[in-house]
Amino acid sequence: MKPVYLKISQTKRAFTVLELLVAVSVTALLAGLLLNITSQVVQTQTQASGNLETNQVAQFVLDRIQEDLQCAVYRNDGNVWMAADILDSTDNSRNWVESAVQKPVEQSLRILIDDWPEDLVNPSYDANLQGPISETRNGISGTWLRFFTEAPELDPNAENSGGARAISYQIIRHGLTSSVTSTPRYQLFRSDVSDLNTFEAGFNLHPTDGGYTNINDDGPRESGNVINPIFTRQSGGKSTDFSLASNIVDFGMRAYLIRNRNQGTGYLQQIYPDLNSTGDIYSYLASSHPLYRTDPQRLFLNAFPDVVDIMVRVLTAEGASALAAYEDGLIPPQEGLSVEETWWELVEQNSEVYVRRIRILSKGL
Repeated sequence: MKPVYLKISQTKRAFTVLELLVAVSVTALLAGLLLNITSQVVQTQTQASGNLETNQVAQFVLDRIQEDLQCAVYRNDGNVWMAADILDSTDNSRNWVESAVQKPVEQSLRILIDDWPEDLVNPSYDANLQGPISETRNGISGTWLRFFTEAPELDPNAENSGGARAISYQIIRHGLTSSVTSTPRYQLFRSDVSDLNTFEAGFNLHPTDGGYTNINDDGPRESGNVINPIFTRQSGGKSTDFSLASNIVDFGMRAYLIRNRNQGTGYLQQIYPDLNSTGDIYSYLASSHPLYRTDPQRLFLNAFPDVVDIMVRVLTAEGASALAAYEDGLIPPQEGLSVEETWWELVEQNSEVYVRRIRILSKGL
């Protein structure tokens, strides 16, 4: 009997258009989800890295300023032992490197309540005549702060007798190196006059009567050079003036006296900026000299402070690069914003503000 063979026909079947569309849609959906997750991870990592970076810079700067302030000294002799000015121009240092797009003047000053845009003002601002210090803007060059301190020298090779030294803090837009090709960055400079030269110049920071009004050709450690943080010594000697940190785009302060109530509790009375003054609220001279105020009821405004609030706004490295490109004219203004508004929009998107309250321990003699 012959075997029976069954012939099985195998039909090849292709994907239908509908199946292909479903496969492509699922693949695109998964790719989109993966891209979104990856983007969020990268964004979170970048933000965390930026926060860590700005926090480290701010801690270093604030620690240095705190040590200087806690070692600050003064006498009730009529001289000015601490001074501060909110700078609305770039002329003070004489070393500011200009850019195609300048840091805006009007948008860079927010001290009084009238300096804030109406849409950003809330009732607490009206009650206090000012906004929180973390939202202030302290002029183009920030606050120019100077005082006398007995804090240790930062230069290990400098001779230090333990005497008081004149120092100052100021923001300057300058290259990180002396090369003409160095990209300018906003930097917080600390100017340090030696104790010997401070003694020779005298202990008076008054802007016209003191010994720190003229820039001396001998360099920043010589008397008279507290005004210029990055002056080059013609003698070729080593300078202790240096940049504390780069990417500092704002630097401000508030000064207070500690007042006691009858109930035994205390409170802080703000003496700088003087919100109730009709004169120059952006300048502060800490002195006991009675002629610095015509109103005898307001002489306390020239007192040496008991407490100081210090604020710094620190750009991330990525934000500093974006701001430098914008200031060089390589990036157009953001849509719907002016040139000035874009400058601060870039800064606020890529920076953090840090504030520290510092108790000044010295007492006048």
